[in-house]
Amino acid sequence: DTLNAKAALYAIGEYLEFSGLDIPVFVSGTLVDQSGRTLSGQTGEAFYASIRHAKPMCVGLNCALGAEHMVPFVERLANCVECFMHVYSNAGLPNAMGGYDESPDDMAQNYKTFFENGWLNMVGGCCGSTPPHIKAIRELSASYQPRKLPDVGRPKMWLSGLEDLVVDDVHNHLGYPFLNVGERCNIAGSIRFKKLMMAGDYGKAMDIAKAQVEDGAHVIDINVDDGMLDGLAAMQKFVKIAVTEPEIAKVPFMLDASKFEIVMAGLKWCQGKPIVNSISLKVGEELFKEQATLLKKHGAAVVVMAFDEEGQAATEDEKVRICKRSYDILVNEVHFPPEDIIFDPNVLTIGTGMEEHSNYGVDFIRACKTIKEQCPYVKISGGISNLSFGFRGVMKIRESIHSVFLHHAITESGMDVGIVNAKEMIAYDDLEPDMLTLCDNLVFNKIEEATDDMLERTAWERACKDAKKKGLP
Repeated sequence: DTLNAKAALYAIGEYLEFSGLDIPVFVSGTLVDQSGRTLSGQTGEAFYASIRHAKPMCVGLNCALGAEHMVPFVERLANCVECFMHVYSNAGLPNAMGGYDESPDDMAQNYKTFFENGWLNMVGGCCGSTPPHIKAIRELSASYQPRKLPDVGRPKMWLSGLEDLVVDDVHNHLGYPFLNVGERCNIAGSIRFKKLMMAGDYGKAMDIAKAQVEDGAHVIDINVDDGMLDGLAAMQKFVKIAVTEPEIAKVPFMLDASKFEIVMAGLKWCQGKPIVNSISLKVGEELFKEQATLLKKHGAAVVVMAFDEEGQAATEDEKVRICKRSYDILVNEVHFPPEDIIFDPNVLTIGTGMEEHSNYGVDFIRACKTIKEQCPYVKISGGISNLSFGFRGVMKIRESIHSVFLHHAITESGMDVGIVNAKEMIAYDDLEPDMLTLCDNLVFNKIEEATDDMLERTAWERACKDAKKKGLP
């Protein structure tokens, strides 16, 4: 039902834009039972987060359970809605004959809690209400003040699946102010997921998504990019199935693809507010602005890669320059909400043995801080597994490198988001002292021997792993 509302709001927005008209839009939702959720399973807060990009004049609840049973849900919505708020409920719950038994006075009295708490700006009646019901409600409401619009606060990224998620308020399972984006439903990030998608086994692919949420992922990354797969059809099918699985759909999605039409295919099946990954200036300014405008109309947050017409940003200066240029275009020309922008300044591989790669980790960490200073309200993200790709096969080494990198990027430079394997993440304080020194030297390029030292430790860890498999001491 929220998906239908989003489609209607998109159509209304297009009509108003092309006609030159400016007409207020009201959006009303219905809660189906005492769970306080819509027919498609969203909470009231998630419903509002999904449609707030359309800037409605008024949002509220209608029909549903009758005013008496709507009190806690109206209160929660009134506490988060930034525009005017309404309720027009049924005259109680229907009786065995499908009729409604609440008298005008009863119905008005059930609204009294709303008026006393100042939760509403507009009231009315739905099923079972008659002109006398509306008259009684109007007469009772006349002696109360309408709801005061909330004060404007600091802009925050507000995502939703079946439940809402304010990114700025999130802490991950390790205690960091950091959004874990689960990487395992990504063909490039999981061989198992790739095999399942190639085989068309969507049921088992959903199990991978569920496990990520259980292991601490706040958002699920969905990427079906592969030359041997119809990405458009696969993205649509995956999202259409995922939204029917409550354990998965409760979190927001990150729709991830190299082709813009593939992310758009997934976006049109998301009832919540997802993240689209990604767009960049690589395609040129005009197409970049077109893509950003379309995403803004659909209400998606967006990952912007540090690419431009000349290629990928590798150094600190390049990362800052491209992100600042992208920000200025998005905010000043497209009028994209800055709090819905996530910059990915490119996490690149260190420890390759090539000298020009040695500073990639420290360049990223330094660039994060400068980008946050120059581009107010944005988030910073990255694909963390790229960092340690040269040490693949030994998870302990890779996750130790990630732990040191993330600790400094988050606590010192304000990195907010990362595509990670939440289950394997190691807490910084749990690192062995010698491992901490090795990782610190490698990430910050402190000594020339950093890569050789880590390769030596990797060989030792691999030998220990093999011996354990064989039952040797």
